[in-house]
Amino acid sequence: MVPSRDSTIALVTRASQRTCMRYTLCLATALAVSACADRPPALMEPAASHILSPADGDTVPADFVVRLGVTGAQVVPATGIRVDGEGHHHLFVDADLTPADSAIPKTEGVYHIGSGADSLLLQGLTPGSHRIIARFAYGDHVPMPNVATDTIWVVVR
Repeated sequence: MVPSRDSTIALVTRASQRTCMRYTLCLATALAVSACADRPPALMEPAASHILSPADGDTVPADFVVRLGVTGAQVVPATGIRVDGEGHHHLFVDADLTPADSAIPKTEGVYHIGSGADSLLLQGLTPGSHRIIARFAYGDHVPMPNVATDTIWVVVR
């Protein structure tokens, strides 16, 4: 039996519709991928040093652990060498921040955590209020520019 002209046209039309839908789907996918590629990169979280614990206003014993974090940089041991995006923590306990363009000195109330650790045991603080400031610095102990500090107050019982 030979197919009629009308059935042949119907088969060709259905095949053309399927092909057209495939091309439309491919085109839509290509446009979506292209649109995503033109988007600016997601905004990064600002670089900052963080005191994770204790919390601001906490009452603590004379000996307690300060836990630290940083965003926008990587914690590594101090090597004396400046490497972009790498550094280590410093704590200022009841001490003012030193100038941002010079190495952080080893003075009373300033703790260098040059091992690359993210915590420090503070010991023997006297009873009362104490200010703790976290600052992040390069391997040469010069503070990283544009990395925010974090400050908390604790009460030692």
